[in-house]
Amino acid sequence: MSAATVSSPGVTRVELPDGRTVWMVTKHGLARRLLSDRRLTSDSSTMGAMAPLASLPTDVRRIMERDMLSQDPPVHTRMRKLAAPGFTTGAVAAVRPAIERMSRELAQRLRTGAEVDLVADFAVPLPTLVLGEIFGIPADECAQVRSWSDVFAAGLLPIKDTLRPSIMWLNDYAKNLARQRRVDPDDGLITRLTADLDDDEVSSMVFLLLVAGQTATTQLIAKGLSLLLTHPDQLDRLRGDRAVLSSAVDEMLRYDPPLRVTAFRMAVERIEIESVAIDAGDVVMCSLTEANRDGERFAEPDRFDLGRQDNQHLAFGHGIHRCLGANLAKAEAEIAFATLLDHFDRIELAVPVGELKWEDVGIMNQLTALPVRLQRRNADRERARTIPSRRR
Repeated sequence: MSAATVSSPGVTRVELPDGRTVWMVTKHGLARRLLSDRRLTSDSSTMGAMAPLASLPTDVRRIMERDMLSQDPPVHTRMRKLAAPGFTTGAVAAVRPAIERMSRELAQRLRTGAEVDLVADFAVPLPTLVLGEIFGIPADECAQVRSWSDVFAAGLLPIKDTLRPSIMWLNDYAKNLARQRRVDPDDGLITRLTADLDDDEVSSMVFLLLVAGQTATTQLIAKGLSLLLTHPDQLDRLRGDRAVLSSAVDEMLRYDPPLRVTAFRMAVERIEIESVAIDAGDVVMCSLTEANRDGERFAEPDRFDLGRQDNQHLAFGHGIHRCLGANLAKAEAEIAFATLLDHFDRIELAVPVGELKWEDVGIMNQLTALPVRLQRRNADRERARTIPSRRR
């Protein structure tokens, strides 16, 4: 018998909705350490019955086992190195004008006075349009991709019957994009990937980026807006000082991250941490919501503070699997909030806070609607009144 205890305040044995048992890490320092621990593998093809999609048919599992999240070095290193140039600070800066234009166009369509839904009319379409720009996806196809991406995210934990068709549709779509770029190359990311990856590898990369770049970014924007509207002092602070915009987005990510948990990782050898024995073959997950509210790491962790400094949240993960699109997601959120504040001098909830609609989809707690009433900036109304009428 080992002297190790069954659990500790930061590492607990939990049962997932599908009945499987995993170790859940809830402390920030432990999560950060384990997310960089090479004794934990991300290679789902080696996890057997504990693999995230073990209950799905072999052909479906093989599709998912090709993506970067399911790979260890050196395969992961090679794939990430090829995709990384498309998401650097410089690459994101180059696409910012397009994001600003799309954000303005969406804001200009929002009605004033009447109730509008900032999820459906703003937070959902913006990330979809941005990815369409990056990947060269026609506008009429973007909505389909977004719809299947949402179905995929909602079917992961626990696995639902809708998961398999969503995987097959997104995989086929991504593979067709790769094939089209081989025949008709452009200067975009997919064309660059086809130079060094086969169609299966390209499709797995595009699949991952399409899902992560839409559903998660939509929730970052939607939840961020709801936090501002339910913390009016912080909303006023952001209106008065746009210098806090970057730290504001980080605080939103910390306070209510789009994803609740990290992907599965399996111990390849025995690990003992905080007197807890994690045996080879055990699966470890990290709770992002709890790690980001760890009072040992963050002062007043339950306080929403747009100016919070030293905010090393784990919303994007940590280590070699840290979200590749973090720079892009942050830029989209910053632009989204700035655009809405530029266009409207009043944004207020149209329903009581308790009536906001949320959906628990396992890996996410999604805000599905954000009904608000908007008022245009005073400057716009003043300009409208001062435009001289034409003499007849």
